[in-house]
Amino acid sequence: MTPADTYQQRIHQFREAIKKEKRLTASLSWARLVSFLVIVAGIVFFIRNGWEAPWLLVTAAGVIAFIVLLVLYSSAQQKLQLFKSLLELNEKELQVVTTWQSAFDDGNEFVDDKHDFSSDLDVFGPSSIFQHINRTGTLSGKRQLAAALRNPLEEAPAILATQEALQVLTPELEFRQLLTANATLAKEEESDRREISAWLEMPFHFLHNKFINVVIWLSPLLVTGSIVVYATTGKYYPLLILIMLNWLLLGGSQKKIMAQYVLISHKERILDKFSILLHLIKNGSFKKSALLQQQQDMAKEADVALRQLSKVCNAFDQRLNLLVALGLNSLMLYDLHCILRLERWKKQHKQHITRWFDVITQLEVWNSLATYAFNHPEFSWPAPQAEGRILEATALGHPLIPASECVKNDGAAGSKDHFLIITGSNMSGKSTFLRSVGSNLLMAMCGAPVCADRFVFSPMRIMTSMRIKDSIASHTSYFQAELLRLQHIIRHLKTGARVFILLDEILKGTNSEDKLSGSRSLIEHFLQYNCLGMIATHDLELGQLEAAYPGQIRNYCFESTIQDNHLFFDYRIRVGIARNKNATFLMKQMEII
Repeated sequence: MTPADTYQQRIHQFREAIKKEKRLTASLSWARLVSFLVIVAGIVFFIRNGWEAPWLLVTAAGVIAFIVLLVLYSSAQQKLQLFKSLLELNEKELQVVTTWQSAFDDGNEFVDDKHDFSSDLDVFGPSSIFQHINRTGTLSGKRQLAAALRNPLEEAPAILATQEALQVLTPELEFRQLLTANATLAKEEESDRREISAWLEMPFHFLHNKFINVVIWLSPLLVTGSIVVYATTGKYYPLLILIMLNWLLLGGSQKKIMAQYVLISHKERILDKFSILLHLIKNGSFKKSALLQQQQDMAKEADVALRQLSKVCNAFDQRLNLLVALGLNSLMLYDLHCILRLERWKKQHKQHITRWFDVITQLEVWNSLATYAFNHPEFSWPAPQAEGRILEATALGHPLIPASECVKNDGAAGSKDHFLIITGSNMSGKSTFLRSVGSNLLMAMCGAPVCADRFVFSPMRIMTSMRIKDSIASHTSYFQAELLRLQHIIRHLKTGARVFILLDEILKGTNSEDKLSGSRSLIEHFLQYNCLGMIATHDLELGQLEAAYPGQIRNYCFESTIQDNHLFFDYRIRVGIARNKNATFLMKQMEII
C-alpha cells in the first residue's frame, strides 16, 4: 500500500470516528440535562412533601448520574478533539504525498541569511526542507527540529544510531501520528516552559515550615469542632474566630502563594498532554534502537508524575471559583493545601522534569524525520564513513522536486577529485545540482534517507556561498557581503575541520578579468585544506585548472541545445567543459534585443 492509499484510508476511518463521537457527545449532553432535571425535581418534591427521605435519595442519584455523565462527556470531547487532529494531520499528509505541497509550519522565523548553508539550501521558509519534514506539535519540538537542521550530526556513529532509531519509527504509523496529534493539542505557548522552569527554581517557602504543616490539618479539625458547637449550643463565636484566624494566616502568606501561582497556573492542559506523550513513548516497541530505549528509560513513571502535577495545578486553579476561594479557604486553608502539594511534587521531581520535556522534543524531531522516510519509500539510507573525505552519489535528485519531474544525476568528490568545477549555460541545472547535493548531504547527516539510489559520505560541515545579499541597513555592498562569506569559510577551514563547500558564481561583484583571477586563486587556496567542494560557474577558463591539478580538480558541465528555434535542456551532468550558450538566444526570444 502506498503512503497516499494509507492516508486516504485513515481519513475515511477518522471521519467515521468523528461522526460516531459526535453522536455520543450529543447523547451525553441530553442525558446530563435529564440528570440535572432529576436533581431539581428531587429537591422540589423533597421540600414540598415534608422532607421525605426517598426524594433525597432521588436527588443524590441525580447528582451521581450528573457527575458520571460529566466525566464521560469530558472523555468523549477529548477523543473528539484527538480524532479531529488526526483527521487534519492525514489530510495534510495526503496533500504532501500527492501534490508535494506542504501545509505544515514552514519555520520562517528560523530563516537566517548569515547561516553557513540554510538560506542557500532552502532549509527554512515557504516550500522548504523544514516545511516538508516538520511534524512537530510543540513549540519546543519545532525549535529542536530547526536546531537539528542548522547543526546536523558530524560523527558517523551518531548518524548510524539515529538511522537505526528512524528505521524503527518509520513503520510505527499509529504511534507517530498519535505523537504529533497530542503534541499539537498541547498548544504549547512561548511562556509555558519558561514559567515552569522559573517555578522549579523558586525556593521552598512552605514545605519546610513546621507551623504551616501543622496548622493546615489542625485548622479543619478545629473548624469542624466549632461547627458541632454551633449546631448543639448555637454559639457561633468560636467558628467566627477560627475563620478570621484562617484569613489572617492566608493574608500573611498570599504574596508568596501568588508568586508561585502566577507561574504554574493554567498549566494543566500542557502537563496533561505531555504526560500522554510520555506514556506513548514509554509503551513504544523500540527494542531494536538503543537511542529510543534510552528515551524510554527516561520516560518511565514520568507520565504518572506529570499527570499528578496536572491535577494539582487544576485543583489550584479552582481558587478562582468564588465558592472555593471563600468557602474552602475559610474552612480548611485550601490555598495552603494546594501550595504544599505543589512543593512536595517539586521536591520529588525537580531534577527530572526538564529531562522529561527533552524526551518529548527529541522524539518529535525523530518522528518528523521518520515520517519523511515513510512518505518516501523510494529513498535510500546513506552510508556514513568515519574516516577520510568522500561523497559519492548514484541517481541523485533534489528531495523537494516531485519524482515525476526530478532528473537524477551521479556525482562524486573525494575518491578521485577534491573539487568539481561545473560549467553550463543559464538555466541548465547547475544551481539545482549543487542544492541537490547539499540538501541530501544535510538529510544524510540528520540520519534521514536521501533522494538517491546510493549515497556514501563522510560527515562534513556544509558551507555555501550561493545567494549573497547586499544590505543597505548595514552599509554592506554585494561584493563585500560575498567576501565576508568567503572569509568565514576560510577561517573555519583553518581550524582543520572537514568541510564541504558549495559555491555558485562567486565574485560576481567585480569585473570579469578580476573575477577569473580571484576565483582561480580561491580554488587553489581551498586545495590546501581538509575539504571537498563543488563550484558552479560561467567562467569556462576555470576549466583549465583541471590540467594544472590532475587528481584534485575535475570539470563537469550541463549543456543546452537549440533545435528548430527552440531551447532544450536535459539537465544531465557530463564530464568536460560546457560549450553551448543561450543568453543571446533567450534575449531575442523574449524580444529584449
